[in-house]
Amino acid sequence: MTNQPVKPSPALILLIISAVNTALVPAIAATYGYNSLFLALSAGAFVFQVVLTGLLWMHTARSAAQPRPSTHYIAFGLVIGLLWVVEIGINNFIAPSLPARDIIDDIFWAAVAAAILICAVVFAYRARRWWVGVLAGAWCGLASGAVACCTALLLIVFAMGFIDRDPLNVAEWSIRGPASGAPGMTAYFAYETFLGAFLHLSVLGVVMGVLLGLIGGLIGRAIRR
Repeated sequence: MTNQPVKPSPALILLIISAVNTALVPAIAATYGYNSLFLALSAGAFVFQVVLTGLLWMHTARSAAQPRPSTHYIAFGLVIGLLWVVEIGINNFIAPSLPARDIIDDIFWAAVAAAILICAVVFAYRARRWWVGVLAGAWCGLASGAVACCTALLLIVFAMGFIDRDPLNVAEWSIRGPASGAPGMTAYFAYETFLGAFLHLSVLGVVMGVLLGLIGGLIGRAIRR
């Protein structure tokens, strides 16, 4: 009798990602926290991540004991999050010029939004309940946003050289840098990237997920009728 490899559940993967985000926040603050605002934002982000990771740990433990529908929502969200990984990679490693970069950003944002909406419609349609769409959208948004956040935080820790060499960033630093109070270009864009990371997690993740989940849930319920 052969032993089958145990595959980590989507909930566990999301928990690990959240734990990595939690660990990266103080590391970034200790390295680049050049003013009180950056440190305050880092402290708030750290508390948020600790709470989120704790809640995900409890959810993962319950899911291990009894399978939950959220497992499927999280799985879709993790896959959707790969779109953010590609978008962030294009911006920071390929660094296309304007207006191509804005067009690429819009395409990926629309693709993420469409994917979350479709997931919400499908799950609400199957369940015949609109609020299932809200749950699906919220979990998809959280999972995809957590992937995007982790990608951006890892960039700050391991790949700031690519960010500093971006021609658009160099141009921005020459204009805004002297008035920013940042001790250097690296610290300035560490702060900007840090904000972008948690923007993806909160606004483009959870908030957008809930809103699209509501819309998708109503559409799915209406189609079912």
